[in-house]
Formats: sequence, C-alpha cells, structure tokens
Amino acid sequence: MKRRLLWLHRWLSIVLAPLLLVLIVSGGLLAVQPVVEDWVAGPDADVPVAVPETLTWLERLDQRQRARALRFEADRVLVLTFSQRGERRVVPFDLTTGEAGVERATGESFFRTVRHLHKDLLLGLDGLVEWVTYALLIIVVTGPWLAWPRLRNTLSDWHTGLGWLTLPLIFLVTATGALLALQWGIPALPEFDRDQPQVTLPAAIARAAQQGDLGAVYEAERFAQVSVALQGADATGNRVTYVVTPGEVARVTAYPGLVQSLHQGTWAGAISGALNGIAALALGFLLLSGTWVWLRRQWQARRREGDPAADILVAYGSQTGTAARWARATAKALRDGGERVLEASLAGVRPEELPGFRQVLLIISTTGDGEVPDAARRFVDALPGSRLSGARFAVLALGDSSYRQFCAAGERLRQRLLTSGAEEVLPLVKVDGDPAGPWRGWMDRVGRAVGTDLGELEAPDGGDQPVQLTLAQRQQLNDPADPDTNTNEVWSLVFECAEPLDYRPGDLLLVRPAPGAPARPYSIGSTPLTDPRRLMLTVAVVTRDDGTPGEASGLLCRQLPVGTPLDMTLRRHPHFHPPESPERPMIMVAAGCGIAPFMGFLAEQAHRPRTGPAWLLFGNRKRAGDFFYRERLQRCLEEGHLYRLDTAFSRDADDGRYVSDCIREAGAELLDWLERRDALLYACGKASTLGRGLREALTGVLVEQRGLAPPEARERLRQWEAEGRLRLDLID
Repeated sequence: MKRRLLWLHRWLSIVLAPLLLVLIVSGGLLAVQPVVEDWVAGPDADVPVAVPETLTWLERLDQRQRARALRFEADRVLVLTFSQRGERRVVPFDLTTGEAGVERATGESFFRTVRHLHKDLLLGLDGLVEWVTYALLIIVVTGPWLAWPRLRNTLSDWHTGLGWLTLPLIFLVTATGALLALQWGIPALPEFDRDQPQVTLPAAIARAAQQGDLGAVYEAERFAQVSVALQGADATGNRVTYVVTPGEVARVTAYPGLVQSLHQGTWAGAISGALNGIAALALGFLLLSGTWVWLRRQWQARRREGDPAADILVAYGSQTGTAARWARATAKALRDGGERVLEASLAGVRPEELPGFRQVLLIISTTGDGEVPDAARRFVDALPGSRLSGARFAVLALGDSSYRQFCAAGERLRQRLLTSGAEEVLPLVKVDGDPAGPWRGWMDRVGRAVGTDLGELEAPDGGDQPVQLTLAQRQQLNDPADPDTNTNEVWSLVFECAEPLDYRPGDLLLVRPAPGAPARPYSIGSTPLTDPRRLMLTVAVVTRDDGTPGEASGLLCRQLPVGTPLDMTLRRHPHFHPPESPERPMIMVAAGCGIAPFMGFLAEQAHRPRTGPAWLLFGNRKRAGDFFYRERLQRCLEEGHLYRLDTAFSRDADDGRYVSDCIREAGAELLDWLERRDALLYACGKASTLGRGLREALTGVLVEQRGLAPPEARERLRQWEAEGRLRLDLID
C-alpha cells in the first residue's frame, strides 16, 4: 500500500509539476490581495446606507455606469471600483463633501489577470485546472502517509518536516479548491447566461429593493460578467444577501460562501490572506524540493562521467580504489587526445552495452585469493550467455605476484568476454605492483589502437605512500578467558609516526611481513583530526590449518614488540570514505572485525560539523566476550555522534541473531534512510558470511516492503552499488 501511495505521490507531482507550480504561484499572489486591500481600506460602515441614497450617489458619481463594485466605509466614505478597457481603478469619495479622494493602489488589474491565470491559465482551460486541483489534493493527502518528520538538516527531512508542519493550512487550501471545482459547499445561485447584457450596479440595487426586501446597502460587486452580489439589510435591519442576474433576483444565504472565502483567504482580511500566502509558499517549497530530491537521485542512479556521444568506454573493477584511480587517468588521457569517453564502474555497466562502443578499455584488480572485486562481480557473472559480437576490448589487470592467484580476476574477465563473442584488440597486460610503467606502455598501444596521439601521459596522484610507523599500543578486544571468543583473537593496535599522516577513515594500511611476501591490507579505524601522527587498526589473528598464525596478523598481534618501527604503505580507498556531504546520513553494517573502519567514521563524525545521522548495525558471537569497543560506542550514542546502534550476538542464549536479522527487523526504516533520505550504506566483513547475508536480507526487505519480485530486488541492489549508495568492503 505504501509503495503504491509513494508511486502516486511522486509521479503526480513530477508529471504535473509545471501546472502545479503555476497554480501555486498564482494562488500565492492572490493571497496577497486581501492583505493589500486590508492595508489601504478603512473600517467597515457601522450601518448600511439606504437604497435611495445609494442610488443618488451612484447617479452623481458614476454617470457613465462604469463602477463594478462599491463599498461603504465608516465616516461616510463610499469606495467605487471602476472598470474601463481592462483597467481597474479604486477611488474613495467623501460623502460629506462629495469630493473624490486619492486613488487607492490595490493592484486590482494585476490581481484580475492573476485570477484568470489561476482559474483557467489565461487560455480558458478551466477543465484542466479542475483536474490538476484534484491531483494536488491527492498529493497533499498521500504525503503524510509516506514518512514521519525527523529533526535532521537535510533537504529531504526539511521537505517532510515542513509538509507536516503546514499540513492543516495546505489541506484547507487544496480541499476547498477541490470543493469549488466540484461546486460543493457554495451557495445555490440562480442560473444565468454569460451572453446576456450585464446588470449595472444601480439596476441591481433597484431591482433587489423592488422585487425583494433590500432596504439598505453595505457593499455590491459584479461577478461572472453579468450578475451582481449585494450585501445589505432589510427594513428591520437584518443582514441580507441578494444575487441579481438579468432574469432573476434571488435571496441567498451567503456570498461568496464559506468554502470560497476559505480558499481565497478573505474570511479574516489580512490575517487569512497571510495564512494562505504561507500555505502557497509551503506548497511551492514542497513541490520544488521534492522534485529536486527525485531528480538528484535519478542523476545519481545514472551517474557515469562521460562526454556526449561517447564511443570509448573506460570501466573499472576496484576493491581498494587503485583500479578506479588508473581508470580516471586513462579517461583523462583519452579526452586530452580529443576522444569522447565514458568512465564508469563495472557495477554500473551492463554487458549488452559493450557492442555500442568503438573501444572498451577495462581495468580490474584482483582481491582476496584470486577474486573479482565486489563491485565488478555482478558484471563478470552476467557475461556467460551474453552476445557480445562486435564488442572490441582490452584489459589491464592489476595484481601482486606474491599472491598465488596473480591477476586472476583480469584473466577471468578476459576469458568470459572472449567466450561471449567479444574481440580482444590488445593482449592482456598484467601489472605486478606499481602500475605506472605498465600503464604507460599499455596506453601507448591503446593510443595506436584508437588512432589518437596521447602525448605525455600523466600518472594519477594519490598513490601508495610508504610510511614508517611505530607500534605504540596493543590491546586484546575479545575475552581471552572465554574459549568461544578466544578461538579468533582480535586486537586493537595504535601506531605512531614521526610526521603527520594524510589519510581518511576507511583508507588502507598495507603490511608486508617479510620481503617477497604478499602485502596484507587493513582498514584504518581512526582519523587524523584526533591526532595526525597516530592511526588505529583492528586486526584479527588468522589461524592456518596447522594452528599457526598468519604472517601479517601474527606479526602485528603477537610478534612485533611495542615501540618497534615497521615499514608499511598507506593506500587511498576513496570508495570507502565517510560521506563528503555533512548532511548525508550513513548506515554502517559490520560483523566481527568488520567494525574496524567504522570506529574511524565515528571519530571523524565527532570532530567534523556533521549533521547527517550515523546508524551502526553490529554482529558478533557473544555480547560479553566480543562486543568490540562497547564503551566507546556507548559514549558515541550518549554524545549524539551515533544516532542508533543495533546489535546481534549469535551465540547468546537470549539473542541468537545475526546482523542480517537486524537488517530484516529494521527493514522499513532502513529503506526510508536509503530511498528518501539518500543515505549511504557501508558494509565491512567477510564476503562469504556478511556479504551474502547482507544481500539476502536487503533483497528480502525490498520484496516485503516494496513489493518487488526477487530479480527486481537484486537489480535494485545492483543499481545502488552502481551509483555508490551501497558500498561494500568484503574479503575472505
């Protein structure tokens, strides 16, 4: 139900946005009219003026019968509104002297034009305006069902909060507009033909006195071109209202009626006009902000940096950001050479797109034990069965020969492309370590293949930074006395450097335990905003089949003495940095040692002027034995740096849940954060456990909460990964 309401609310707003904006702006301008009239007008007359005297003054002051409205004010002032050649003039007359006063600047002509724009778009399209009014009422009514207001400084939350705050005013204006369109709640008026001769004010007053019981007049106004509404009193002093048409004099209960007075904001003069103005401003903000949020999300969903009519695709599969960095350098070099290039993550590319490019250049790294980077996995898995005849490709594979499966991801990608019918135009290039030299050689061949002189190639900045760090502190996080938790030791390590370090939470520290041994990456869980010379790691001791610890984790957690320096490497990992926008919410999902980068996220949250909330979902085995950084997380909650903390401990008798269960239980709010509040979701842990459980849980939530079929839900997740809303750092 909620999904259908969201669809209706969103698409009515988007499709009808131009017409709605015209109605809202014109309605807001009309709300100013009662304010202006109340400002320039005098107080109402205490008693009405007798019909004979009224007719005498009209005969004297309006000899050409141009007046279309009159109103008696206190101190014997008669205000006449004249109409001539489409212009309106408001003139007060002192009945004591019979002299005209200074013409009042009420903007009557301007408001008359705006009123026609509001009613029929100046084109006689009153039927269209009627249906747009009904649509606006549907938009207003469905809005409150979609989200509760939250006190967060984001455009989406301002949209929701203002909608709830001004709902009574907005509903009043839109509901009365719909009632007027349906002609409900308005006084029963006599029928009239607009083509008949118009009734003048003197004629209308005289006929109401002769055929009715009108004895005195407060005010009169011509409407619908040929009719006149009269407010006055009968012989006994009771207020009466008459509507005079060319063929009838009818006494009515009220004019223009409560519904129209509420809609026009005339029921309390300047006060009601101001309220209607506030409603119009709120409606305008809601329309524009809602449309902008939707457009921004659509742009993010399709965000791929490219030139118009690009015919070269540079796509990358990156786990730590290295392949992405070299892909950007590749795209820049080709653009500098005059080529039209589209640059994208493989998470945002479909295999069937490849034949549409003159050349496809793929840069992919290998992660784990010969695995494809997480963001590229769906693309590679979708290649079997694809028909890629006509696609021409070249692959640059990044790797490290100290790993057993050197550049396996690049080889797998190449083989599947060939099997699907794609043509390889350049041999596979495998990069061992620093890509600079092999990349330049590969780019020379790329330039010749596409017929472009690439000139002097510029390697990307922000590469690996060699650093020497000293172990300053080591603390075991799990309970060594608990055999269940001590089967997997986890340590918090603090390192110091003689010089300030340049990094962000989520960047990687590469540790090579011995010459020739593969470097192991560890997520940094601190921020230089706290201390630029210190960084923190959270490291689990890897246990081999023979019971001995892994080389890198054993060195860091057991062998390296405190106070001993060690040469390491800092590597940028921009895909896994906290949100750049201080207003953007973030959801962090961690299992076990996957908490590592998020302690840095929260440390940065505490030191930067961020208003976006942070939500952590953390799972492990036992609350008592391995609730890592429990006290620190509790302080983050108390100090407001962490908005919400959900936990799951699989081996506790009173819990028995996994973090994927937390995701399912909080599914409705989690989707609200992702879809309406534009949050980023980060996940860190093992690909075989957390990665699989996370995808299954999110797929189930989309099926249950949004009514999607499982394939549609999986495609939605792929889209989130492509646009960078779902960011995974998973490894086994």
